[in-house]
Formats: sequence, structure tokens, C-alpha cells
Amino acid sequence: MAADGDTGLVLVFALGLLIACGLSSSLSFLASLGHRLLLLALLAGLASAGATAAGWGTAEMLAKLVFAVCTGLWIGLMLTSISQVLLISGLIIIVDFYSVFLGPTKKLVESSSNWINYLTINLPVFGEPAVSRLGISDMIFFSLFTAAALTYRLRRTITVLTMAASFVGTMIAGVALGKGVPALPLLSVSFILANADLLYQRFMTEKNADRKTH
Repeated sequence: MAADGDTGLVLVFALGLLIACGLSSSLSFLASLGHRLLLLALLAGLASAGATAAGWGTAEMLAKLVFAVCTGLWIGLMLTSISQVLLISGLIIIVDFYSVFLGPTKKLVESSSNWINYLTINLPVFGEPAVSRLGISDMIFFSLFTAAALTYRLRRTITVLTMAASFVGTMIAGVALGKGVPALPLLSVSFILANADLLYQRFMTEKNADRKTH
């Protein structure tokens, strides 16, 4: 558990995470744009780069969220089977652990490179002299799984809530351990647990359909 002195930070960081997840979830209607999501993602990416360079905090956060949401929704819509969704769910657990503890994320943080400002989202922190950050890639996969929930008729509301809670859980673990903790493993697990029975049903339906076509 986090130390008593960290309780205030945990609460305000959690609030910022929940606001970001709420905003991202509310933009899921953009999935109706289809391939036009790529154009919106490009425009939002350029806007976020400019806002980051100019130090426009709120505009930067919103532009990065739009970029991440559009990118994640588009990737999610391009997946053609529940098997692909499950494969991604498993792969990102391994990849994110490697990246944070051994790979590029670890090197980027240790180098104190300015690139980290472009690859992370500064979340709102209310009443505290601190900065809370979430990787853009984390929000991309949040939106990807949201798109999967829409496409395959999974439990959208429960999925969004459990994924948001997973970010809070990861943040609490990071505060307790005093170091960065990968967010995608718990995000992936929360998505799977929220829809385990439906994912199994969709997977078996696809397998049976494949057998009939061969």
C-alpha cells in the first residue's frame, strides 16, 4: 500500500486518470468515421506536437487524447477476428514488460530525453505541485479495446470501467514501489476478465465457422 504521505497524490492522480479515460471513452463515437480516423489522428498528432513545443498544457492533453483515441479506434476496427484481439491482448503484456524494464521505455526515461514529453500525456492534477503522466500508447490500447468491445458486442461499459480501474491500480503500484510500472499488462487482463465468457463464445464461433468453410 502507498504510504500515508502519498495518499493525496494517489487520489488526485487517480482523478486525472479517470477523467482521461472518461474523455477517451466519450469519443468512441468517432469509430463511425472509419478510415477517416487516420486523417483526424494525423491532424491531432500535428496539433499535439505544436502544443507540446509551445507549452500549451490543456491543448496538448486534449490533442494527444484525440490522437490516441483515433489511432486506437482505427486499429481496433481493422482487426478482422476475435483471435487477433486475443493475440494482441497477450502480446502487449510481454512487450510492455520488456519495454518498461529492459527496452526503449526504460532507456528513454533514464536518458531524460525531451522526447518523453511528446510520447506521454500530462494528466490534470488538482491542487498538487506534481505531474501525472500516461503513455500515449497506453491510451491507444485503451481505445483499441473499446473498439473491440463495440465491434464484437462485448460489455462496453464494464470494459471501460475495469480498464480505467486498471490504470489506477497500476498507478498505485508505481507509487507503492517507487518506480514506473507498465500499464498495458493490467489493462489487457482487465479487458479479458470483463469479457471472458463472451470472448470464449466469440472465439469458438469463429473456429466453428472456419471449420465449415474448409
